[in-house]
Amino acid sequence: MIKHMILVASILCCTTGVYSQEDVKVLSQTEVEQLKTQMPLAAETAYNEGILAFQAKNYTVAAEKYSAAINAYPAFEMAFYNRGLCYEALKNNDNALADFQKAVELNPNNSDALYKLSSMYDATGNKEKSEEYLNKAIAVNPKNTQVLYKRSTNYFMQKEYDKALADLNEIILLDPSNAFAYNDRGSVYKLQNKIDEAIADYKKATLLDKSLVIAHNNLGSAYRKKGQFDLAIKAFDAAIALDKQFYLAYNNRGFARFEKGDFDGAIADFDLTIALKNDYAAAYNNKASVYLKQEKWNDAVKMCDKAIQLNAELGSAYYNRGIAYEMLRNPKQSCQDWSKAAELGIEAANSYYSNSECYKF
Repeated sequence: MIKHMILVASILCCTTGVYSQEDVKVLSQTEVEQLKTQMPLAAETAYNEGILAFQAKNYTVAAEKYSAAINAYPAFEMAFYNRGLCYEALKNNDNALADFQKAVELNPNNSDALYKLSSMYDATGNKEKSEEYLNKAIAVNPKNTQVLYKRSTNYFMQKEYDKALADLNEIILLDPSNAFAYNDRGSVYKLQNKIDEAIADYKKATLLDKSLVIAHNNLGSAYRKKGQFDLAIKAFDAAIALDKQFYLAYNNRGFARFEKGDFDGAIADFDLTIALKNDYAAAYNNKASVYLKQEKWNDAVKMCDKAIQLNAELGSAYYNRGIAYEMLRNPKQSCQDWSKAAELGIEAANSYYSNSECYKF
């Protein structure tokens, strides 16, 4: 009898750049005194009026005020930066980019403008330019935790985990209350299979910010990987209590319940996942995995069919359907599915394909 392996998707989420919109730059008394000899009163007045308009979220008026300040004093670096923030808020990205570039032209050490340029180039897909400005911003101000956080996220997405870890360690050293940094360092540790360290960081993140849903979810994933299913379920419960629309937490709690042997509970959670996001292919495949364990072969096929309909590149769905077809005595179809699963990178499918009679087909 074929020995099947259950594949259930678990989602690990790394927080991405969760910072509020930047505040406009307010002139300090020292800066005012320095500029007074060069800048006319009209520029200062318009600038301050721009700040008030921006804080009231009246971005169009704020941009007009900063334009007036620039007209009165064309070398007004911070007015260009602040107007760039207004244009960004108004989704006028070309003008925002031009203003941030002008701010850097006037002051190459304006780390905030350098960071904004990096973010804007990143949004347009120009990763090379984005990285260039990001590194310039860090070189100017290596203690800017927001910029370091962005770079750590880039390293994480590029799977350069040691570099991400170095930046996250620095952020935590500079800002020990940064819950996002602890969460993301936990994600790095989890991928490095340092589960105890990951659990410690996720717990720290939830203590620093009890409302950080993703940290509760990730704590559950770490507990599940360690085989501590009750603690995993408790952590997923906490994530769901904070955000009842967070479908990944239902999916992951279903995974923990499945591994605990609570198949009915797992099905219930995967159904809740589907109710919240009916195009989430992994949830249908996960239901199929439970049905395989329960030897409900036809139900497993139906769920895999739906998963494949939603995501034709989901190799585990072909793999699971191949198992179901094998148990339904349909070797031709099972071999076709295992072949497709292997093509999509499911290594276990290779052994089933080569160890069966698939060569006949």
